[in-house]
Amino acid sequence: MNNKGQITVFLCLIITAFLFVGMTALGVCKYFAGKEEAAIAVNSAVSDIKSEYNSYIFEHYHILLFDKTDYGKGEAAVEEEFYENVKLNLNSDCNVNSVAITDYDLITDNNCEALKSQINDYIVYAGIEYGASEILGKTKGKDANINEETINDMDRDCESDESLESDESDEDDTSKKEKDPRNFTKKLGKLGIIYYVIPEGLYVNDEIIDLSECPSKPGISFMDGFDIDNNFNSYSKLKRDLKKNSEWNSALVDAGCGLAYAKNVFNCAVNTDINDNTVFDFELEYLICGDCSDYNNLNKTIKKIIAIRFPIDFTYLLTDTSKMSRVKTIALALNASTGIPYPIMKYLIAGCWSYVEAAADVKVLLKGEKLPFEKSYSSWMTDIDNFGDSLNAADTDNDEGMSYEDYLAILMALNMDKTYKRMLDLMQLNAGQIYPEFLMENAAVGLSADVSISYAGSVFDFNISGGY
Repeated sequence: MNNKGQITVFLCLIITAFLFVGMTALGVCKYFAGKEEAAIAVNSAVSDIKSEYNSYIFEHYHILLFDKTDYGKGEAAVEEEFYENVKLNLNSDCNVNSVAITDYDLITDNNCEALKSQINDYIVYAGIEYGASEILGKTKGKDANINEETINDMDRDCESDESLESDESDEDDTSKKEKDPRNFTKKLGKLGIIYYVIPEGLYVNDEIIDLSECPSKPGISFMDGFDIDNNFNSYSKLKRDLKKNSEWNSALVDAGCGLAYAKNVFNCAVNTDINDNTVFDFELEYLICGDCSDYNNLNKTIKKIIAIRFPIDFTYLLTDTSKMSRVKTIALALNASTGIPYPIMKYLIAGCWSYVEAAADVKVLLKGEKLPFEKSYSSWMTDIDNFGDSLNAADTDNDEGMSYEDYLAILMALNMDKTYKRMLDLMQLNAGQIYPEFLMENAAVGLSADVSISYAGSVFDFNISGGY
């Protein structure tokens, strides 16, 4: 009998232990199930915020971002929406104690690092290639700076004491017959080079665009030093203009993805069909110049391309004996009438002619035609005895040279950090036509949040981050 009682007590203890273990196991399972549910709810809430990306920017530029102010409503509105999303994804046994968005990852952070990353991903995904190597092949790995040996030869020539063997009366007679070709380039400067090189039918808008809220901080210009002094009165300025262009070989390679992206999503003067209803018609030109009107951006871009072409054309001209013979004749006459030493005048006139040829180059490029990088006798287009008509008639049948967009790529590559920021300017301006309150300074690509959730007597605290 006593044994039966002991067995009964033992069995009760065993059953109690199993019940305790079972209840504990159920409690642990319930705890972890609740924590898992809470974690899923929090992650879902992050995804819900990210799903409200700017559809215009994604459709046109393939960049994912959302507005941390919910288009002007304020950051509190996004935090409230996050709270509601967490609450919606939980069952009735859970309670959201608190939600606080602690930080945002912005598209402009770390010198637009998120923008660059998404651009690289898109270029790979879309299988887009851009010929940085192709451009380098067309230039044969050269940039536009004149050979230093050529400059040294010019200096020695200008410093020499050798005089020309010429009868003084002949010089005077020649001076009366020759016109100064520099008057034409000075006129180009006064009237505006843009009017001489834009092709017929290309409309250039001069409307001023408000850029005050753009992320690139417009007004801080770059590369203005690319302009050429088209008076050609100073030998030192001529040398400066021949030598001042930056090398672009490594810059082109480093900027490959960014250049491919820009060419595929932004308009330019020779291709305005990529995106309709844009604020600027000439968007690649804006990326280069950052000015407040299409007119100013195209005008400055033209001058920059001329500055690239100028030393290339000048280098060839010095090797063309027939053209240099004409240059020397004019220089001799102007030496007699101006007193500028003949060797210096010779190079100033050569610079003047090269400048007009470079303008003719740009005229051809703006027609959508291609141009060989290096000049030859057959590709030279202008006549020093008739600058106006020859510039107007500039044309080429070359199908394998460099295009207008190739030169834009070179100019963009020389300052890609600024180029990326100006991409954001254009996105903001164009998206602003649909989302008036949208500013790139509020464009987020990720967020971090602290969330506290109660469930069945337990409190779960989460610190979560998520981004595109």
